[in-house]
Amino acid sequence: MMIEQATREDVIRKYFTAFSNKDIDTLEAMFDKDVTLTDVYTLTDWDISAEGILPVCRANEQIFNSVLRITAIPEEIIIDGNNVCALLTIEVITEGTDPINDFAENHETLKVVDLITLTNDLKIKTISAFKQ
Repeated sequence: MMIEQATREDVIRKYFTAFSNKDIDTLEAMFDKDVTLTDVYTLTDWDISAEGILPVCRANEQIFNSVLRITAIPEEIIIDGNNVCALLTIEVITEGTDPINDFAENHETLKVVDLITLTNDLKIKTISAFKQ
């Protein structure tokens, strides 16, 4: 059982790394064909819903295109079977090219809870994100 938990945690950490790298190809490979995404942050709107690999990938691309950089930092990952609760710090930079002078003005730090359901073959079936 410990091996299964570690494998699930590896999948979740890989998901957050791919998200932070804006890596749509890796995300797409991690999603179940019937994946659903709800309540995701896009700087102005928490009310996004998408169902299926292509719509979920498009929703992620919209998020990525709306920011200069986005980094999801898992603070805590709780796993119960195929259910995951991840407490995250998400750092967002919306614009600017000067990493020192633009940082404070265009930087936002969010606390987010992601609820993720995995399939038995460790594909991501559902993602629900909630801003704290």
